[in-house]
Amino acid sequence: MLSHRGTSWLFYACVALFVSGCSGCWTNWRETFRYDYKQPYDTYGLYELLKARPEGSKLVEDSLAMLDESEGNYVFVGSYAYYNERSVTNLLNFVERGNTAFIAAYELPEDLAGHLFGDDCYYSFYDDEERFLFEMRDTVSLRLENNGRNYELYNIYEYEPSPRATRYLNYGLLCDSLYDNEILGTMNGTDVNFVRLRWGEGNFYFHVNPVFFTNYYLVDSVQYAYPEDALAVLGGGPVYWDEASRVPPTVARRRGNRQSSNYSGGRNLLSGNEALSYIQEQPPLALAWYTLLAAVLLYVVFRGKRRQRIIPVIKPRENSSKRFIGTMSRLVRQKGRHIMLARQEVGSLRFHLQDRYGIRWREGEPPPDDLAEQLGVPQETISRAITEIRIVQKRDVLEEHELIRFYRAVEPLYGKIARER
Repeated sequence: MLSHRGTSWLFYACVALFVSGCSGCWTNWRETFRYDYKQPYDTYGLYELLKARPEGSKLVEDSLAMLDESEGNYVFVGSYAYYNERSVTNLLNFVERGNTAFIAAYELPEDLAGHLFGDDCYYSFYDDEERFLFEMRDTVSLRLENNGRNYELYNIYEYEPSPRATRYLNYGLLCDSLYDNEILGTMNGTDVNFVRLRWGEGNFYFHVNPVFFTNYYLVDSVQYAYPEDALAVLGGGPVYWDEASRVPPTVARRRGNRQSSNYSGGRNLLSGNEALSYIQEQPPLALAWYTLLAAVLLYVVFRGKRRQRIIPVIKPRENSSKRFIGTMSRLVRQKGRHIMLARQEVGSLRFHLQDRYGIRWREGEPPPDDLAEQLGVPQETISRAITEIRIVQKRDVLEEHELIRFYRAVEPLYGKIARER
């Protein structure tokens, strides 16, 4: 009869045998949009097709500065394009000269979208969750207006239709009739997912479903027609495939300096840890990694038993001051004293600016001229907030909807903290 230790080693041997037998049968269903990989949601097929055009293609890996003296088509396909101020200028100048930019991404960066949709339309929404909406669907009916064709595509996970967030634009982004913008594609009959945005002598083409241009759809004998027809908007000349804007500028600089030890990937561990990302992309390494995690878990379960007395749980003392503040706030709001809440918020904002940024903005004084630059927010946002603050200072009574409008106006002045919430 086998001992406990012998049974454990037999189990590990079976796991190792399973790993060796399954290595190579791994398919990565994450939306990675890599131009040099052949997983379902990478873009190897699209990149190779564009490279096979008579005019060829060029890979942009450093910056968009090369667009300043170039003619042709700019293409970006990915989850999000991280443009800095200079990149936005390069791209706008490139299209203004009569060239074409095709961007397939779930959102457009604010600096670029404000130009293309117009400030009045773009900033009439509170945040990107209102500008770029989505529905959970496994089957999507699409239509292209330029050829009048209808297409039926499927959201796939592990070779089976599976509900997934399918994006579309809020129609209100196209509210300004002075902009020569046109709807080129719709989803499920009414939702806009493909638009042409005029800029100078050229056009931006923005598609909010980049996944439909990945390998899976290009090699499917039925679904390839949609990405093929949508990309017919590209003009003559070479294609400039943008890889420089695929990652945030901070990550790009870290890669250039080979300082991979300074992790800044945020909540998503794989987005900033290159070593772990590489392991996940290689089936044998991924299986070995998960086997190691399973072995550690088994060790914790069978060998990591508690060997000391149970430590009693001591309940922490309640923060009565926080409860008191919450109670007072509710009482003030119930009594309709909205003006008191607004003035208290103004005081808190001044304290926050002085404590976090060293900005001295005393009551009765105008705000600093460079407040927008110090906080890293647009000047229009600063002006809107100052207008609401002046209304609060002059009024004796404030309605509930005015209080909500005031809070929405001043929240961006809290800078990075507000965006993280």
